[in-house]
Amino acid sequence: MEQVKQVNALLRIFLIVLSVYDVGSLGGIRSKSLISYSIPESRQLKKALGYHEDTYLNFTELGSKHGYRTEQHTVVTKDGYILTVFRILSKCRTNARYPVLLMHGLFDTSDVWIVAGKQAGIGYILAENCFDVWVPNHRGNRYSRRHVRLNPNKDVSFWNYSFDEHGNYDLPAAVDYIIAITQRPKVNYIGHSQGTTDFFVMTTLRPEYNYKIQLSILLAPVAWMSNIMSPIPKLLSYMTEQLKIFLDSAGYSELLAQHQLTHFIVEYICQISADAVCSSTLAATTGYKFGTIPGKTLAVAFGHLLSGTSSKSIAHFGQLIQSRKFHRYNEGLRGNLLRYGTTEAPEYNVSLITSPVVIITGRNDWLSSLKDVATLSSRLPNLLENFLVPEPSWSHHNHVWGKDAPGYVFPKIVEYLRWFN
Repeated sequence: MEQVKQVNALLRIFLIVLSVYDVGSLGGIRSKSLISYSIPESRQLKKALGYHEDTYLNFTELGSKHGYRTEQHTVVTKDGYILTVFRILSKCRTNARYPVLLMHGLFDTSDVWIVAGKQAGIGYILAENCFDVWVPNHRGNRYSRRHVRLNPNKDVSFWNYSFDEHGNYDLPAAVDYIIAITQRPKVNYIGHSQGTTDFFVMTTLRPEYNYKIQLSILLAPVAWMSNIMSPIPKLLSYMTEQLKIFLDSAGYSELLAQHQLTHFIVEYICQISADAVCSSTLAATTGYKFGTIPGKTLAVAFGHLLSGTSSKSIAHFGQLIQSRKFHRYNEGLRGNLLRYGTTEAPEYNVSLITSPVVIITGRNDWLSSLKDVATLSSRLPNLLENFLVPEPSWSHHNHVWGKDAPGYVFPKIVEYLRWFN
């Protein structure tokens, strides 16, 4: 009940803001400039405030601290986005296995796979098990906020993307790059949350990439969202179009980025009271049960979360909730005709995903409900297993940060990877 009250209060504030700006009068006008409310990154200040060190260390620094050799690579997509891809080298002398690609979710970065530390970070655990680990960052987050000609601080068109572009451009570019560097014909794929959505997009819009995937393991998959239980995205989905018009017209096409004030506030509060504040945030959005993720992990993780995305990405998920379908971004009648040649946005045909798929889900996941996962799994032609974690409280982020993930989830991942290698 208390969570519902908090959600309603947030929505009331948002509606007041919309009324002040009179969104209806904005129509289709799009701002030609972006609003920047950046704050400088100051590690000295964070040290003085008593932040945990892992909160502000980047991917390569975290890897080095825990004794892992890492590399940083640059990949350029077909449409000009410059992506940062990290690599954790195998701990074994010989490596005859296919490389493993880890893809993060919405508002996340590559860091999601290692912030839980040496004993609970799946990126580290895979390296210990002799796998060559590759961790891309999709366009728009802190590591991939670059383009060959567009300036993310000035050009609104930089932010004209959703997960459709992540799957259609970013993932294929990363897969091809990894194959070229490692000289292996295929990669293994592990995605979490939107990282699974990106995979569905790639293997349906570009089905030839099924032949480049040895195995995919999908944690908390997100495709159909008809039965989403999380109240905030569900309620906001009713105003998807108005929200996007307002944000774009006001110059806020980049949302919840790491250099913005919102991130700093959340990061600071979670350092002070991780169990209370961060746990409440996850509980209100994902169904998280208090205590199932260590407080230290939450404090560190929220220093790496909120790493930036586009208003269009949020709007696209809102469309899926309202339409009860899994489809490409709905550009409106005229926009759909121009982009797709049809009056409606085409649906993603997941029956084209012929590469082997393993799904891992949680009973208490408010973003990836069992009913929606059932819809997805019924349409996958090469589904090996739909594994339900036996812990009833298992939620969206327990897959990557949960204190029991090394017992419930990671052995399943390693077992399948070994079997297919």
